[in-house]
Amino acid sequence: MFARIHTLEMTPEQHDEGLKIIRNQLLPWTRDSTGFRGLIGLSDRAAGRALVITLWADEESFRASEAAGDQLSALTATTVGATRRSLDSFDVTLWEVDL
Repeated sequence: MFARIHTLEMTPEQHDEGLKIIRNQLLPWTRDSTGFRGLIGLSDRAAGRALVITLWADEESFRASEAAGDQLSALTATTVGATRRSLDSFDVTLWEVDL
């Protein structure tokens, strides 16, 4: 499994607006993408930081989503006025979720 982590700086208002865009635009696209396994959003409102993690089944689907994911991330940040600090890629070496 592979992960892409988008790190953003934003105000609480920008965060709320960004969540709307992620729910209404980013998630529908990722759900339809081959190999998509999940999305996790983390935020620290007091520090004005947020992380958006997308998970991909294999390297092929991870690479295939790269350009579109970058464009959607940039568009979301620009639309709400957030600052993108980084966009990083990782191999997922541990995965345990109990829902």
